[in-house]
Parts: sequence; C-alpha cells; structure tokens
Amino acid sequence: MRNVPIRLLALALAAALVAATRAAGPATAPASGASARTQAVPDAAGVTLPGVNPFGRRDRFRRPDALPGVVILSDGTILPGSVYTTLGKNWEVWSAAEKRWRHIPPILVLSIRAVVVEAGMEKEWRWKEMGSDEKVFTGRTKPIRRFRWRFHLIDDSVITGAVKGQPAWVRSREKRHGPFVLHERSAGKYGQTLKDLVHVQRIVISRRAMNEVIRAAPTASTPASNPAGD
Repeated sequence: MRNVPIRLLALALAAALVAATRAAGPATAPASGASARTQAVPDAAGVTLPGVNPFGRRDRFRRPDALPGVVILSDGTILPGSVYTTLGKNWEVWSAAEKRWRHIPPILVLSIRAVVVEAGMEKEWRWKEMGSDEKVFTGRTKPIRRFRWRFHLIDDSVITGAVKGQPAWVRSREKRHGPFVLHERSAGKYGQTLKDLVHVQRIVISRRAMNEVIRAAPTASTPASNPAGD
C-alpha cells in the first residue's frame, strides 16, 4: 500500500483510542451466566455497541465486534473493510521470552505484522525400496514459511510471538474475504513456489487507512486468490 502513509495513520488512531479509553473510565467486569455471552462490546471509536449472542444467527457475518482496517497480503492484494477474528476470542500470542500466553483484546491492537523467520523449499523423500533404511529425493518440493507475529498496541508497546493458527476475516461492502489464518508454520503444495504461498503480510486497524484505500483504489478489494465468501 505504497500510496497510504500507514504508520502516520496508525499513530493518529492510537492517539484517538487512548483519548477515548481515558474518557470512558475504568472497565466494568462482565456479567456472569447467560448474560455474559451478550455483553456490550466497544468499537474502535470507544462507542459501546449492543451485545451479541455467539450462538445466534443474527449478525453472523455483519459483526459489531469488527474493527475498520486493512488486510495486506504478500502478493500485493489490499483488502479494506471490517476486520475481525473468532467471535468472543482475543488474539492469543505465545511469548517465548515470557514463557506464557498473552491474550490481546482486538480493540487494543493498532497493527499486526508477519515476521518471516524461515522460508524455503522442502524436499519430498521416500524409501528407496521396501525394507530399506535409505531414502531418495523424489524431485518434488513445496514452499514453507515459519512466522512470528508482531502486535503493535495502542499504548505503543509491542508483543512478538507465535500464533497457533488463528483466523482473520475482512468484510468489504461486497463480500467477506477469508479466513486468513495466522500460522506459526505455513506449507504449500508440491510443485508450488514461495510466491504461490500467499500469506498475511500486515493487518492495520484504522478507519482512516481503510477509507484512504477505498478512495485511492476502488478495485483493491478484489483479491488475487479466491477467499471464501459468505
């Protein structure tokens, strides 16, 4: 997204969210029992939205917990719209440095960036013959990548760690794109190249960035791949 100054937009969003958080005062504890499943959820602007029953079908795809933003894929596809993960679930990141899971509410996230720690072609091997302990290379390879994920939060702190296969969706006006899964390890099919193994490069949570992409490139919501629709 070369035409949109994402870092500046993200910083502006951070300031707005911090101001909204301070104005809202301390959070209250969620109710227990059945009412806890339909508690109100704040959106990116600090506005309290109606509660959602995760077991109901209403708002199944038009989710009030979704946040405005942009999903950028490694093949250059840019998808502006409402971004969300599994209903009622925080982002779960394994911090090796702290040796614990970090649970990050989506409302606290400014951006998520893929950090590729390994990329290459994995060879396919087979036993040379029945009963043999020798393997031979079949000549086929497939692309693999290993990731860490960098979460930039509204207080300007950063958490980097492994995400064990958590999905993200983005809904434009036309359709829902995804799921795009944040993996610790991703592998393609034999015969593919690394270029064919498309992954999430960055997720930016910003209404301004979303609107800039929509205005600058109305066709940006057309994916290069074929993500699932509704």
